[in-house]
Amino acid sequence: MSRSKLTILFSVVISVLFLDFFLFRYSFWLLPNESSWGADYFYNFLHEFKTFEKVSKQKFRVLVIGSSVTGYSINPRDLEAELRKVTGKDLEVIFLSYAGMPPMDAYLMRNQFLNLSPDLVVYPVNFVDWRLYRTYVLDPKNGKNETAEESKLILDALDFRDAPQSKIIFPLESLFEFWDLIGLEKGAEYLAASIFGSYRYKEVYWKISSSVYEHRFGRNTSFREYNGVDIPEKVTFRGWTGKVFSFQPKPYMARKGFYIQVVEEVLKDGKLILNLENSSHTVKQTLEFKSPGWKKILLDSRFLDQGEKENWIRAEVSNTWIPYFAGPEHKDWARDILGVRLQQIFGKEDDLSLLDRRPVREERLEDLRFLGMSDKEYEEYFYFRLLTDLKKRPGLQYIQVLADSKKKIAKEKFRPILHFRYMKKLISFFKEKDLPFLLINNPENPVSLSWYGDSDWYKEHLFYLKEISGGGDNFVDLSRALPSTDFWDFHHLTYKGTQKMNSKYASFISKFVE
Repeated sequence: MSRSKLTILFSVVISVLFLDFFLFRYSFWLLPNESSWGADYFYNFLHEFKTFEKVSKQKFRVLVIGSSVTGYSINPRDLEAELRKVTGKDLEVIFLSYAGMPPMDAYLMRNQFLNLSPDLVVYPVNFVDWRLYRTYVLDPKNGKNETAEESKLILDALDFRDAPQSKIIFPLESLFEFWDLIGLEKGAEYLAASIFGSYRYKEVYWKISSSVYEHRFGRNTSFREYNGVDIPEKVTFRGWTGKVFSFQPKPYMARKGFYIQVVEEVLKDGKLILNLENSSHTVKQTLEFKSPGWKKILLDSRFLDQGEKENWIRAEVSNTWIPYFAGPEHKDWARDILGVRLQQIFGKEDDLSLLDRRPVREERLEDLRFLGMSDKEYEEYFYFRLLTDLKKRPGLQYIQVLADSKKKIAKEKFRPILHFRYMKKLISFFKEKDLPFLLINNPENPVSLSWYGDSDWYKEHLFYLKEISGGGDNFVDLSRALPSTDFWDFHHLTYKGTQKMNSKYASFISKFVE
């Protein structure tokens, strides 16, 4: 090949690498973080990490890591405030969590965690984090964790369909750790993800970029999780209101309008009437809808002319609907009484800076379902919501598998397989660095805990966790700390449950604060 052709080829390669770096490793991370709390957890994880990676440590730093178990249990902002109150010292909480983070993942990210210079690492875990249920999925007839082949479980844990994080967050570490197991094709994928940001971040890139674009130029009507202003009466995670909801008027609502979604179920008894009224009852607006779809509303400008400091609009719909009785598109095994759906960033369209913040969990209607229920009422709803008609709900087969695995494991002998072993390695790594580590066996729903909580396996697994953590202040068992009504499912806490746990977590963490 001639020198000129080599020069051209070299220039093309350098240009591609530069463009890849600029678009996917640099400029992308300069975009405002407008993602919602629970919908973009890989992006939020990486954004949080990159944010604190650039900040030099000025105060005591608590690093909280974990899966959605951690995500649904701890509100970093509230925990930070509680710790300041308890200890009387200034400190900061770094919160790195994504759905499905098992100890093996945490171990592969150990050096990244260390680069954040934490003074304490806190890791809440639950049964689901050990991924023991995968043994029964891979071998439904004869699978047992006491005899399972660990290499098969490792390959399963690295499956991109179930666990894309190994490609998105720690591809090079995965390659180095498991090069002898994964084969050439998988190894090449990890190498490509390590070199090319376009291959590594492509799913995250397009999802987040599209969201940023939609917030500025779209209708914001296609979304997974609501990220608008707080509604005092609360909305669901997907933005559905109840019969009554309140909001403060914004100029854009009268200038260009806003949208609500009307479903056919709410029209079954006739047209839907939406009544709007201000706090002083001096301005009213009535709208009627006779067909389903996203409906544009131009707010009466008189709502903006009121001189009240706290100017609120009360909205009430004439009809409601219940997801359990809905058609296929909106069917859900829930008894919530719903009204209309708001846009994703309702109330924030004229000030998008409100979106560019650290995503935090906010209370939703689903969090209020179980308030005031007796244990018997809750248990009936628990089985109805999670374990009924599963043949009609393929997305919830995982829940049944998880339930069955707890009952099966109760009959087995404890064996510290795979993720137990990696938890031990993770703790040992931090011990070698003289970095304190607090391992928390997190609260579990009393309903699901009853399936295996008194078994020898459960007791032996607690003994093992206490042993590898060093016991004392380094391990705490909170498995029975909350009543069933504080749980969404087996291990995810409601908002009220999270609030209750805040002081408990702070009391154990405060023992390490100097």
